[in-house]
Amino acid sequence: MNYDREAIKTFVQKTLGCGCPEEVFEYIDCQFNIKLNDIVLSHKINIVNRLLIYVIEVNDQSSVKNILPFLVSAGKNERDNLKFNRFRLVLVTDKLNEIKGNAGMIFDSIPKDEKVHLHVVDKKKVPIFSKT
Repeated sequence: MNYDREAIKTFVQKTLGCGCPEEVFEYIDCQFNIKLNDIVLSHKINIVNRLLIYVIEVNDQSSVKNILPFLVSAGKNERDNLKFNRFRLVLVTDKLNEIKGNAGMIFDSIPKDEKVHLHVVDKKKVPIFSKT
């Protein structure tokens, strides 16, 4: 599947607040519908083999509680195995107020380092990454 590099770059810079220099965005790889155990990521994004991003849609508190520890661990392990610098987990939701606080508390309780980040993003702010 083809993907829209410009939409991904804008999302990473503007929505996630990545301050990476322009040359970092010369290489972008985006995979769709990636299965990790019983969890399906909507997107897995690799920015220049330095930044790994998992994007998953969530809309209920119980799923956040169940999947967050696994996704943080899986993303950190993949980041370390690939020798990337950072991992960002993006929870996409149309229930931002419900999910954000709870996800933040759960995330704070998970063992990780300072190069693992959580973003809870309103579904309306996530562009379509695929090209038709």
